[in-house]
Amino acid sequence: MTGQPGGGKRRELADDLIQREEIEARINKLIKKSRPIKVEITDCLDELTNSLEASILEQYFIEDIQLDTIALQMSYSFRQVKRLYGDGVKHAKIPQNYDTL
Repeated sequence: MTGQPGGGKRRELADDLIQREEIEARINKLIKKSRPIKVEITDCLDELTNSLEASILEQYFIEDIQLDTIALQMSYSFRQVKRLYGDGVKHAKIPQNYDTL
């Protein structure tokens, strides 16, 4: 008895490397699938006539920034950003294959 924790299955470096490769393969597969979707979203945003709406939607949907953070960065109130976000969503021309909701 050494007083040290023991037991459990021994982890090998090879097992960790295999697991890492599997995770990287899954990530790469998801990235590959997401690229065309990102292009469709940016194309939709590029068609908006209001650049503020487009900017807010791009930050929210593409850059994954929350509305309160966008408001701080743009020096607008949260209420203004939320209104511009809502207007942008209303004005966005969503492709027909996404109108199933």
